[in-house]
Amino acid sequence: MASNKDRIMEAAMDLFRDHGFQGTGLEDILTSSGVCKSNFYYHFKSKEELGLKVIERKVQEMRQSVMEPSLGNAKLTPKQRVLALFESMLTFCEEHECRRGCFFGNLALELSDSSEELRKPLSRFFSELTAEVESCLQEGKRRGELLLQGLTPMELASPIVSLLQGGMLLTKTHKDSRAMRDSIKVLTVCMG
Repeated sequence: MASNKDRIMEAAMDLFRDHGFQGTGLEDILTSSGVCKSNFYYHFKSKEELGLKVIERKVQEMRQSVMEPSLGNAKLTPKQRVLALFESMLTFCEEHECRRGCFFGNLALELSDSSEELRKPLSRFFSELTAEVESCLQEGKRRGELLLQGLTPMELASPIVSLLQGGMLLTKTHKDSRAMRDSIKVLTVCMG
C-alpha cells in the first residue's frame, strides 16, 4: 500500500497534468489522495514545495522511460537516438489521444512568469535535455553521420528541443499527431 506521501505525490502529478499547477487547489489534492490536511503539511510545507517534488519525480521518470532508452542508448547511432526521442514522444501523444502534451512544457508555459522557484527546475530539465541532444549531435558529426546543415551541434540542439516541444504543443492543441509527424520529418532534414 502506498504511503500518504506517495498518495499525495501521485494525486498531484495527475491533477497538475490535467488541470495545471494553478488550476489545482490543495482541497483537490486532499480529496484525490484521501489524505487529511495535517498529513499533507507533515510531508510538505506548501503546495509549491509539493510542486518541486513532483517536478523532480517527473524528471526522474522522463530520464528512465524516455531519455535513457533513446538519447542514452549506445546501441543506436546518434541520429537514431535523436529520432527515437521524437518517436517516443509521438507514441506517448497517440497513446493519450493527443490530449496530454509534455508535462514539462505545459508547466513551463503556465509557471515561468509566476513562480521562479518552479521555473528553475523546469529550466534545468530543458537544459539537460538540450545537452543530451547536443551530445548525440556532436558524436554524429564526429563520426561523419550527421551534416547538421552547416550548423554546430550547439547551434542546432536547442532548436531541436524547441521543435519537439512545438510538435507536442500543436499535437495537443489540434488533437492530431500530424504536427509531431511533421516535426520528425523536419528533424531528419535538419540533421542531414
